[in-house]
Amino acid sequence: MSPIKQRLLEAIERTPEPLLEQTLTFLEFLTSRTQSAIAPDFDSDFDSDTDSNDKILADLKASLHQASSGQTFPISELWDGINV
Repeated sequence: MSPIKQRLLEAIERTPEPLLEQTLTFLEFLTSRTQSAIAPDFDSDFDSDTDSNDKILADLKASLHQASSGQTFPISELWDGINV
């Protein structure tokens, strides 16, 4: 088993049951896309020197919790304050 798969399984074991379904849904979403379509986005946002896998997993869990508890912003406010 690859190290990344082992770490993923360990993270799953530590993940509370309510988050597992949301995590699975997100993973299925990612795998439904072609790897070439998502890889550039990950590569451009990920800095292996400053972004640890634990931090990324914690951020993902926090985001899933916020979304599931309704802590979201209306889409109409998404670009407020951004001048392009």
